[in-house]
Amino acid sequence: MKAGLLVLGQYLPDRLVTIARLAEELGYDYFWFADEKFYWDPWVGLTLVAANTRRIRVGPGVTEPYARHPALTAMAAASLACVAPGRTVLGIGAGGPGFPELGVERVSPATAIPEAVELIRRLLAGERVDYQGRVIRFRNGRLQVLPPEPVPIFVAARGPRMIEAAARVGDGVIIAPYASPQGVAYARGLIEKALRAAGRSRSELQVALRVDLAIARNRSEALEAARYWVALPLWVSYPNWSYLKPLGDLAVPGAARELIARRDYSLLPQIASHLSETFVSELAVAGTPEEVGERFRAIARQGVDQIIIHPVPTGDFSLEDTIRYFACEILDSLRGEA
Repeated sequence: MKAGLLVLGQYLPDRLVTIARLAEELGYDYFWFADEKFYWDPWVGLTLVAANTRRIRVGPGVTEPYARHPALTAMAAASLACVAPGRTVLGIGAGGPGFPELGVERVSPATAIPEAVELIRRLLAGERVDYQGRVIRFRNGRLQVLPPEPVPIFVAARGPRMIEAAARVGDGVIIAPYASPQGVAYARGLIEKALRAAGRSRSELQVALRVDLAIARNRSEALEAARYWVALPLWVSYPNWSYLKPLGDLAVPGAARELIARRDYSLLPQIASHLSETFVSELAVAGTPEEVGERFRAIARQGVDQIIIHPVPTGDFSLEDTIRYFACEILDSLRGEA
């Protein structure tokens, strides 16, 4: 079992380096840096992390092909790979908040992402490329700097079409936001179906699960801390919530639907307030230390290769406390059972 840590770009340089070094010291395998439009630039943050660590793999978790052209992403990945040879990975997905402010439209992700992956892979291999896809286009160009070693590409996926596309083209797939065995089993079934259709073996694909993790001595406090992060993908995915279908009777409350339809990102706290504890518990790992440990053990039995945690601080567990607890109390036991 591999372990990944996902951080957002809100930390100043000194603390970012401290967090990255802590993760490396505790045995995390991957350090993922979110590409959020109006926080720290991920490539600046990742370069800082790479320069201050020795072993841990580093990469954006995840970037997208709309506001950032895939050719420029390929160039950034090649540059980072020169700073962290053999440690650089690339995560790419459909993106989240920030597009409305930029006037950018998220067009056909299940088409755009595979096209972006193909273009990036060819550019990183040193090809001169002329690419005319349905969404992604690039005219007769090549990179002037190449990575010293291949850069694995992980594709983030939420809905069924994206999960299947990720399994076809990625070196890895990052599933989110499922946080229950039922949801993970559903995603795994889609992955296996897509691998068979593409003539690929399971060993060719690393399956990672990205979860929001909140720990508190009181279960309700942990769920309250995670609530915002469960509301976020609802806002991003509107009106397509197909990722909720395998979770049975889990339905978005009417009041939350009305607020999401207004497309005002500042309403997220209000949207979150309408989500029940049952809803949150299906889409985040949140609870007491004992409860989150049991949830991770159940998830691990579904056959994932990497668990990526996004630590959500609570009154009982700070960001660093959560990072330590997962590594020392949960990850060791998961690796021991493997």
